[in-house]
Amino acid sequence: MGDSSNAARPLVVELVGPAGSGKSALAQRLSAQPGAIRASVWNLPRPLLFAGALRSLPALVGLCWGTRSVSWPILAQVIRLSALRLLLRRRLRHTRLVVLDEGPVFALSWVCVFGPAALGNGRTARWWRRRAAEWAPLLDRVVLLDAPDPILTRRLRGRSKRDDELRDFTDREIVELAAAYRTAFAQVLRHLSPRDRVITLPTDDASVDRLVRALGTVLDETHRGH
Repeated sequence: MGDSSNAARPLVVELVGPAGSGKSALAQRLSAQPGAIRASVWNLPRPLLFAGALRSLPALVGLCWGTRSVSWPILAQVIRLSALRLLLRRRLRHTRLVVLDEGPVFALSWVCVFGPAALGNGRTARWWRRRAAEWAPLLDRVVLLDAPDPILTRRLRGRSKRDDELRDFTDREIVELAAAYRTAFAQVLRHLSPRDRVITLPTDDASVDRLVRALGTVLDETHRGH
């Protein structure tokens, strides 16, 4: 990894896990470090979204062709994903660490969960290969967080967010959604990230401090290897 272009770019880490696994708390702590910044597919600047829409036209056409049926929310997520890639390449090049809380693995998993079943057919294989070619070189580490379903459910019930749509879910719906995301994460990671880049951390009995310490050594070693 002696390439000067790689040395100049930040370490990019995505936190992934079902709702209630502790992504937001860990992202907040990691991004509070000097030289770190937090990013997501949500709330991106409009100019980047516009540019992302133009650049993602081939991806959108390929998705429509491969599935024969794609809703606007799915297409919008692909556009946001393209805009996030532009953000990383254009505006965050000089930071030390980028913490993605709901980045490409999440966005593509969201598409798998809420998109058409045809996303898993052979017609979309080329589409997946291209997404992997776009993102695999940019993702240095993927941190997969999870906890048993009863703990996830309890955490979600204790959230204070007023606009949290999961507050109205039944326990069974929460468990089913978590299972769907776990399946989608596995599918997306097969395309996007080699196994040696994925770190799995159980969060059922781990504090945020312990998670930060567990990640610290691995991320430092990864950063030195840039």
